[in-house]
Amino acid sequence: MDNKQGQGVSRRKFLRNAGVVGAAGAAVSAGAVSIGTAVAGDKGGAKCADCDYDVVVIGGGFAGVTAARESMKNGYKTVILEARNRLGGRTFSSEFAGHKVELGGTWIHWTQPNVWAEVQRYGLELKETPEPFVEEQQTVRIIHEGKAVEPKLEELIGISKAVKDFFADAPKLWERPYDAKHTWEQLLAVDGMTGADRFAQLKLTPLERSFIDAYVAGIAHTTSDRTSYLETARWWSLPGWNMTAFVDACGRYSFKDGTISLINAMIEDGKPQVRLSTPVAKVEEQGKRVLITTEGGEVIRAGAVIVTVPMNVLPRIAFTPALDPALVQAAEEKHTGSGIKVFVRTKGKLPEAGKRLGLAGSAHPINILATYAKAEDHTLFVGFGADPAKLDIQDRDAVQAMMSSFYPDLEVEACYGYEWTLDPYARGTYCSYKPNWIRKYYDHFQKDRGRVVFGQGDHGEGWRGFIDGAISAGSQAALRTHKLLG
Repeated sequence: MDNKQGQGVSRRKFLRNAGVVGAAGAAVSAGAVSIGTAVAGDKGGAKCADCDYDVVVIGGGFAGVTAARESMKNGYKTVILEARNRLGGRTFSSEFAGHKVELGGTWIHWTQPNVWAEVQRYGLELKETPEPFVEEQQTVRIIHEGKAVEPKLEELIGISKAVKDFFADAPKLWERPYDAKHTWEQLLAVDGMTGADRFAQLKLTPLERSFIDAYVAGIAHTTSDRTSYLETARWWSLPGWNMTAFVDACGRYSFKDGTISLINAMIEDGKPQVRLSTPVAKVEEQGKRVLITTEGGEVIRAGAVIVTVPMNVLPRIAFTPALDPALVQAAEEKHTGSGIKVFVRTKGKLPEAGKRLGLAGSAHPINILATYAKAEDHTLFVGFGADPAKLDIQDRDAVQAMMSSFYPDLEVEACYGYEWTLDPYARGTYCSYKPNWIRKYYDHFQKDRGRVVFGQGDHGEGWRGFIDGAISAGSQAALRTHKLLG
């Protein structure tokens, strides 16, 4: 958002608009796909007796769209009920400063089997970050003792060793990242450990700690004293326990035409009916059917319901029978994904060849700042921060101060982002578990109850919290629903 549009756009204004039109000018519907009107009472095609639909999917993110596509292919009349006026959930394709950007989930990788299979299935094109991508030198700056410093070669060698030491237990803890029970006792033994606790076990220089702390905060989207060490170790394990694979898996490849391109392809393939701006108020199981009541008062009858909404918003919906109290407690606690993501356009082309990477510990407003795209007259950066209270991403002056702490030579022309913590249908960013959550909640998540099936991308094995994990969760929920309905 630039100053010509009003420099001091407040979070209060965002809150009023959240979930209605989203970030200014960025609302994206389902694009070119056909959105069904899906009138309740039309029982044509439903196999389940006295039902409007065989399957109602609550939530139109990647988990919900996947579940709906698979349910349609299984022969069930299916509708998606999405509270927002767009599909995509916590992914959000938009444009800023002449570039296609993602306000939520962005990057994918071939070590993420579910989403990579979808790319191959639909022949979707990818792009690399930064755009245009050239294998070139990267300049690293770390905020250390209040100043931005560029580590010397010997310091970089020490940082590399420190990273390996920090994650040294990851192969033992997550020997099989898709099977937590395989190393269950080892996981429980350190379940209460935070990222900061792990720092205390190691002999790190202040510079090494700042570097690792930046990545820990970026991984968990919260400060290192709030995140579970197990979660950071899981992320490290999934692409193969090394820094190169980790960086590529979490920040190199994305959809050329946006995450919405895969959503569109899935909808066009499965052709479920879609109802936007239809938040759900109640879900009530009645024998061989489920009654779904929208916030508008409409009642829809279904053979089964697949719930894919983010865990933090589960309490918005009244369930009968009541939800497992552990699920409600976890939702009220909220997972640790509560940070910010901001795009920053700076004036002029970078003066040197290559790309820039800025890193800062949990106390800084932005923990990871990286070149996103380059042009002749400007450069686009993307930044991730652990705490929304430390940076108003709608305030250009505040963003300029942050940018100057890393790069005093850069002038901010505009900034842009979406505040997921203020979105009533997200109440946070991607899901990352807190310390002790494995012990307290793991066996409660994704447990179906009668004809109410849970397929939330926040839970499950492997890449949960990612697009890949959402696709996996939706696919598995559809399979269980197929077994339920026959």
